[in-house]
Amino acid sequence: MNGEVTRVKGNAKKQIEPGCEIIVPSKSKKRTNVGEILGYATSFSSLGMMIASIANLIKK
Repeated sequence: MNGEVTRVKGNAKKQIEPGCEIIVPSKSKKRTNVGEILGYATSFSSLGMMIASIANLIKK
């Protein structure tokens, strides 16, 4: 945004030159789908069952 031109490091085929247009895409909002929610729920329930089983073994 400041108008400066920098060189590309490495073996770049194209160099950035004055007048080049650089487009930076905006970040898209990440949407959680049903599969991800189901995966999280399964992981948490498995973790809860392991903790309950360990607590039950310690009591005996």
